[in-house]
Amino acid sequence: MSNFEYKVKRENPNDEFVIIGSWDYQSGDEVSEGDILCTLEATKNNYDVEAPRDGYIFFAAEEGERVEVGKLLFVISDDQNFEFVASTKKKSTGGGKITRKAQKLIADYVIDAALFEGSDSRVGEKEIRAYIEENNLTKAGEASDDIGVAYTDEALSGAKEFEVHFMTQASDVIYSKVTREVPNEIAATIMEANKGVTMGELVAFGTIEAIKKFPYVNSCFKKSKIRKYDEYNLGLAINIGRGLKVPVIKNISEMSLSEIGEKFKETAMNYVRDELTGADLADGTFTMTDLSSLGVKDFLPV
Repeated sequence: MSNFEYKVKRENPNDEFVIIGSWDYQSGDEVSEGDILCTLEATKNNYDVEAPRDGYIFFAAEEGERVEVGKLLFVISDDQNFEFVASTKKKSTGGGKITRKAQKLIADYVIDAALFEGSDSRVGEKEIRAYIEENNLTKAGEASDDIGVAYTDEALSGAKEFEVHFMTQASDVIYSKVTREVPNEIAATIMEANKGVTMGELVAFGTIEAIKKFPYVNSCFKKSKIRKYDEYNLGLAINIGRGLKVPVIKNISEMSLSEIGEKFKETAMNYVRDELTGADLADGTFTMTDLSSLGVKDFLPV
């Protein structure tokens, strides 16, 4: 009997968890490869998870539950009577034995111990580490840094570490914002010279040029370090009838104004046609939101 374990992936570089929006099946139901199993809610978008293979689905979490990146979400098994093993100390019924060090690794990496039960030979630390490496597993509570975006981690200065310490002790979020108004004449002149370019596309181009000069805007605080992303991937917040989604325009810093315009239009059409894929929504490093159609001039994002 073989089992497939699905653990929560990091769709957005800064996400540490997702929320289960809904399960489309009951635990124990038979599913086929490609079936949509559930909807997950991340900070920037909702996305569906498809069955990677045929089998019986068994959930490790409930609807509405918050699940950390790297944690087990579900198992697809060939066994209709599959059960999650509550303890890793159970000995194999096939005569083999799981050593204590192996049991600890199984617990640390949330591995289904049943995968190794029934073995006639001793299962030790070496065998479990080989399984961990083969499946690219991370310890429970430790999210993988394999996020699809190149980055550089920089150590914080002593003064900055002190500042971070006191900021994280506060019960309220500390917001920081800068407002900049641009005369219509400047925008109009640029748009006249670039027929077909919209104001939103122009703002995106200007934002990229500014962030190139101030790259720390394209960064986050991660494990006591500043993580500067080497790529500039613009998340474009869209909500025009199909729910809020944030498709990502990758490596936008390498595009000309006209190329950005073409990419904006292509992205909007994919949204309207409901053709955005999981890859289209992943790996954004900063987000642009336009609420001007609602008369909004200034706001704080959630």
